[in-house]
Amino acid sequence: MVYQHATLQAILSNKEERVKRQKEFLSRFDGASLISLSINTPGSIKLSCESLTIYDEAFEAIQNHALPILHLFEQKNITGAEAIWVIQADATYLKTLTCKIESTHPLGRFMDIDVIDRQGVSLSRKALGYERRKCFVCEEDAFSCARSQKHTIQELNQMILEALLKHAFGTYITQCCVVAMQKEVELTPKPGLVDSSNSGAHNDMDIDTFYASIKAIKPYISQFLEAQPLCFDTLRSVGVACEKAMFEATNGINTHKGMVFCLALTCGALSSLKARQQPFTCKDLKTQIQRLCEGLVEKDLLLAHPQSAGARFFYETGSLGIRGIAQSGFALVFDGSLPFFQIQKALIGEEKALKMTLLWLMAQLDDSTLWSRGGAKGLSYVKTKADEISLHVKNSPEDLDEYLSAFDKDLTQKHLSPGGSADLLALTWLFSHITD
Repeated sequence: MVYQHATLQAILSNKEERVKRQKEFLSRFDGASLISLSINTPGSIKLSCESLTIYDEAFEAIQNHALPILHLFEQKNITGAEAIWVIQADATYLKTLTCKIESTHPLGRFMDIDVIDRQGVSLSRKALGYERRKCFVCEEDAFSCARSQKHTIQELNQMILEALLKHAFGTYITQCCVVAMQKEVELTPKPGLVDSSNSGAHNDMDIDTFYASIKAIKPYISQFLEAQPLCFDTLRSVGVACEKAMFEATNGINTHKGMVFCLALTCGALSSLKARQQPFTCKDLKTQIQRLCEGLVEKDLLLAHPQSAGARFFYETGSLGIRGIAQSGFALVFDGSLPFFQIQKALIGEEKALKMTLLWLMAQLDDSTLWSRGGAKGLSYVKTKADEISLHVKNSPEDLDEYLSAFDKDLTQKHLSPGGSADLLALTWLFSHITD
């Protein structure tokens, strides 16, 4: 649902449902007042990393007041993220509190926090002596600017993004990382991989396993961003703790070990760029990752002899695997899958572009996960087959899902899963979003 366009009818229907829900809560909890939270975002995309970040910040600001909450309702769907608190407190007091949040929080202009009293009346800012809301861009009356469409959606979204990077950097990057992992696992169909329809070549995990894994990883993303001193060894130590939490959440199943490695380096590089007040360009991000990984292959593979699948892959095939890709600054992504994805996205939309990019990665990557399951023969088979399918559907993207479904059955029967390609697909989406 993230980054999907909501129709006007869906938005209006959701508003009607919200009013019905508010009336039902007031009826069920006699004498209570309500706080109703939604997010002010322009355009038809209502659920995004940006809106989810603002929602998290608003939710925390309200929760921090330790109010006497009788009931809490939360919902995140294509029409946006929202919450309703049923509170045993005076509505005027609550409105004063929420107006203060809207007026003083750095992201308050993007929060829409209503208070409904026990009679079902929505209290106004004006009644409490507060000014009308100001425009994101020009600080004039927000209602007048919206009615006249004074500013473009691009202008408004740019203001939101700048505010997020300045005032909620960690929360925003965390949301981007979480959505990247969700985008990958929910993409359906995928050959040999867990998706929303089946478990692919895996008999020990499903999509709920991945959701549990993502939830366990999420708190560690901020630790990657805040790691000090900022170096590979510090990031690795946080990564080890993150892996432990992942395995605990999945009962020992490896869902995201490779992705944790990728996220640690990405977050470390982003943190370094922010500290230097440098823009998040592909070139600068790639350079920072290269600096963090300097000498990694030599230290990890040539001088040491770890027993990981990636290390065995190197000793038996000579391929540097994910360590080599990381030491290059994820060149395979920045110079390959990322521009490919962006071109495809402009032509056929994001979902099909992600599927085409997955095939591209499968055809290019020496995937240690495939090698560990099918040896050199299995790896070669998948690379060749992915390349063939890419050529078949290049001029007929309408056949893409049919080919992917057949490829999924094929790899499931052969017990082959391109897990490394899946990690780099998530990273491709993440880089695309951040560097945009």
